[in-house]
Amino acid sequence: MSIPKAFVLSPIEGEKYIAGPFAITARATGPQTNGLFELYELSLGAATIDYHVHMDMDETLCVVEGEIEFNVNGTKFLRPAGSVAFVPRGVHHGFSNLGPAGAKVLILFTPSSNQHEYFRELERLFAAPTLDTVALQQLQKKYDQELKPLPA
Repeated sequence: MSIPKAFVLSPIEGEKYIAGPFAITARATGPQTNGLFELYELSLGAATIDYHVHMDMDETLCVVEGEIEFNVNGTKFLRPAGSVAFVPRGVHHGFSNLGPAGAKVLILFTPSSNQHEYFRELERLFAAPTLDTVALQQLQKKYDQELKPLPA
């Protein structure tokens, strides 16, 4: 594996994706880091990232603005800006901005699994007049984003 090239982005740089209530900016993609990690900035109003599990990557989330309610293995944690959640692969999780104020989260995936491609396709699906839920499920499975029901 070759050494990644250094880069520096301004706050407005990075590929952007809009998927429903989510505005996502790529800060470092897998190809840029030679697959070591990926970093995304997620801005959201009152919204939920559904309960899911990754089998091939770990996820670290840092609350930059607002307040986020994390659901990790069925346990909820309401956390303010400056908080961090580490979710190893295989652990079920999701999170919500309960609103009404907006929130911003940095999401780190390790190792990379080309989530920028997932976000591109997600944006395309959400832009359609009607969301194709079958295509969404296939996309999620392809990019290690398997949805799971909340524990009872």
